[in-house]
Amino acid sequence: MTISRNHTGHRCGEAHYRARLSDDQVREMRRLYEDWKAKGLRKGYATLAAIFGCGESTARDIVTYRTRWAAV
Repeated sequence: MTISRNHTGHRCGEAHYRARLSDDQVREMRRLYEDWKAKGLRKGYATLAAIFGCGESTARDIVTYRTRWAAV
């Protein structure tokens, strides 16, 4: 496993010691949201948060690439 690091050399993504979601889960979350959006389903961040066991703000930040941008 390659350890992801940011511009300051600190661990980021699933390599961070406090990460609760793997990079695969992050990619799946983004894929699900895009599928729902393409199909016109009215499911949002709360639904993603319930599926993946995280907070709504975390789901929003992941989907909008505010966080975990390296898990593309």
